[in-house]
Amino acid sequence: MSAFNNSGHTIGIDVGSSGIRLLLLNTMGNTINDLIVTYKALEDQNHNIWDDEKRVNLENLTKTIENQLSLLIEGYPQVNISSLSISGIGPSLVLLSKQAQPLSNAYTYAYQGAQDYVKLLPINFQKRTGGLHSGALPYVQLLQLKDNDILKSCSKITTINDYLTWNMTNLPLKEIFSSVPNASYTGFYSIQQEEWDIKLLEEIGLNLKILPKIVPLGTIFPIKNKFKLLSSVFKDTNVITGAIDGIDAFWATGVERKDIIVGSASSTGALRRLRKTPKKEYVSRLVQCCQIDKGLWVELIPFNNVGTSLTWLADNFSYLFENYLTEDAQLDIIRLEGETEDKLEEKIGDLKSYLLKLPLYFPYIEGEPRGPNGRGRIRGGFIFQMERRKNKKCVDLYLSVLIGIVNMYRHNLEVLDPPDDCKEIRLTGLIAQKSRLFLRLLASLTNKNIVIMRTDQSIAWATGMRALTYINILDTMPKVSVLDSILPENSEIQQCLALLYKKYMEVYNTPMNYQITHSEREI
Repeated sequence: MSAFNNSGHTIGIDVGSSGIRLLLLNTMGNTINDLIVTYKALEDQNHNIWDDEKRVNLENLTKTIENQLSLLIEGYPQVNISSLSISGIGPSLVLLSKQAQPLSNAYTYAYQGAQDYVKLLPINFQKRTGGLHSGALPYVQLLQLKDNDILKSCSKITTINDYLTWNMTNLPLKEIFSSVPNASYTGFYSIQQEEWDIKLLEEIGLNLKILPKIVPLGTIFPIKNKFKLLSSVFKDTNVITGAIDGIDAFWATGVERKDIIVGSASSTGALRRLRKTPKKEYVSRLVQCCQIDKGLWVELIPFNNVGTSLTWLADNFSYLFENYLTEDAQLDIIRLEGETEDKLEEKIGDLKSYLLKLPLYFPYIEGEPRGPNGRGRIRGGFIFQMERRKNKKCVDLYLSVLIGIVNMYRHNLEVLDPPDDCKEIRLTGLIAQKSRLFLRLLASLTNKNIVIMRTDQSIAWATGMRALTYINILDTMPKVSVLDSILPENSEIQQCLALLYKKYMEVYNTPMNYQITHSEREI
């Protein structure tokens, strides 16, 4: 724990896809207290956040955040918390009654059946709203709900992130809001008008009055009275409107330049670049353009990547990895990294022969409308040569997965089309901290310097520190410290990776010519 004085503290909260993190920070960006609660741990206590349809139980979620807040400030009675801000998963829908009560569990980006409604999107949907065609947008959720009685009895709609922030204030339901980044992410925001797309909403019979007012990122509200009664640390606290975790990744990595790509390497992820204008032409249905503020936009391509793939590998090939699993049945990355690096060193001079015999792996990308067998519905995929199925070693499969993920990054980077002066990718996420080999492969295949943070400047850190700038306690965010860059290798491995990427794209574009397997049983 770091030393601190009493003034100018902030709390950052990250509501993620696997758990919730809360940080108590001082104005230097130093962590005073840090709490993480996973949804798995809550589930073990019969306190479920998600239901079987991948929707969020808002009552349990808000109770969890309030309970964790109480634990976070315990032991710090003299601290003065100036600001609190929430960043989180998105986009997700909350439907509220006239009494401001949730009408059901909140529909999330992961809800079942979204793909069936993508075909109903207008032809100009992406160009008009900036929204991607993956079926993971609130607008697609509204298409599913428009003939449902629950929508007919709905008084207000907002996103989960904005609901959680509003729930920390004294504002009545009629004044519920959505911050610009969250509104822009929904798929019913006009990137031309920079307001709700009224015509798009009228097409599904939705009255504009049901939507929240749009407010700038960093809008300030006094915290709810109940929190002031909970503890004197909240007596001067302001709640600051936040964003989606993917937007706060820019602050978490210290990037405010369009010539640096910000990515993530966790259970889910994305590649993102800053823009001064909204995107006008789209080469992929997976690209989204989201507004942060006046004259500032983020172009991104989201995907499920490293953590998803490694969990899939551990689950489907447990018989191979039984000696490489942690107590919670996850891959022992450190041990696998060491043995895989040794294998690569052993093969120097004959890397091409070795690497080209490895299985070709395709990461799962939720909602992807093309690729091998429409694999947006598949949790992973291997391409195998029949005669090469036997005697696969666990280090070979681990390396196959890392190369497959790196191929996906390279492909998505090309879709994102970074400016010519882009020389760097900055990554957030635990896998970026754990897998040096992943970083090394990524640098060599993309020909970019790969940079990760020296300490864990997480999304919770970014949203908490950013809040201090909006209430004028800080002029600028503290400088983010980074580790030494991982540089591209001009070596045999770089040449081999280029060959593997070429093969990856051949299979990606013409999957009907190849045999696809995606489970242990098939292999």
